[in-house]
Amino acid sequence: MPRFNDGLPEILPPIYDIVFKLVFAKRPDLLKPLLKSVISLPDEEYGEIEIVDPNIYPEHIDEKLGVLDIKVVLKSKTVIDVEMQREKVACLRERVLFYCAGMLREQVVSGDDYGSIKRVIGVTITNHVMIPEDGAYHHRYTLYDPETRSEFTDLLEVHILELPKLSRTDDGSELWWWMRFLTVRTKEELAMIAEKNPVLEKAAARLTEVSEDMHTRHRLESYRLYEMDQRVKAREAKREAEEEMRKVKEELRKLKEEARVAKVEGMEKTMELLKQGYSFDEIKKILFGEG
Repeated sequence: MPRFNDGLPEILPPIYDIVFKLVFAKRPDLLKPLLKSVISLPDEEYGEIEIVDPNIYPEHIDEKLGVLDIKVVLKSKTVIDVEMQREKVACLRERVLFYCAGMLREQVVSGDDYGSIKRVIGVTITNHVMIPEDGAYHHRYTLYDPETRSEFTDLLEVHILELPKLSRTDDGSELWWWMRFLTVRTKEELAMIAEKNPVLEKAAARLTEVSEDMHTRHRLESYRLYEMDQRVKAREAKREAEEEMRKVKEELRKLKEEARVAKVEGMEKTMELLKQGYSFDEIKKILFGEG
């Protein structure tokens, strides 16, 4: 592999969604085993998979357009959304639900009934800890009653995969090896993963091909510089907001101090006038011009 001077690792990690899409979006032979390692479905379900338009189009013009990383339709018309989330973002759980709800809603058009809705499965892979409650790196969520543990429906299913929780020791699952593949950064580590089985060997070859493509590296480096600029702008905006808040707090402190001083001075003046024999009505007239 040639050496590059772009600041990127030799092997571009698939945790970047650009790389993830280039490796899997047009390679059903690689995407299929990845999905099978995550989602337990009968083998015949994976007999035919179709990678389709990733856009979720809104019903109304003022609604938000959803853009998925990879959208897959299985033989039974089950729809799967695969998302790679490298950066920690706010409201990720809500966004996962938004995408899944969009894939459910878009199946029903005018004249259809709700019985035509097919199963929707969301798979989100994160490069940060999203579920801190335990150490498991794979969670599967469905709609069910936590008291009786009866399932309401299997039409909605969410899988969360957290890469930072992955142990360095093989846990015996195919999924563990795919998660290792997604975090790879060196050709030595990639070579070790490729030895596991022929499918991972093909995935490694594809990732090597993507990593050696200068256009891809340029796109990724431009994207990284854009992200860096956005982080700098966000930090500057935060600093300016904090400085503005500091000024507001200082002004409030001064106003409170002035009010406190005025109150004390008013009380002292009142006591002095009382000692001099003035009535409260006379004092009000002297201090506030009332009466």
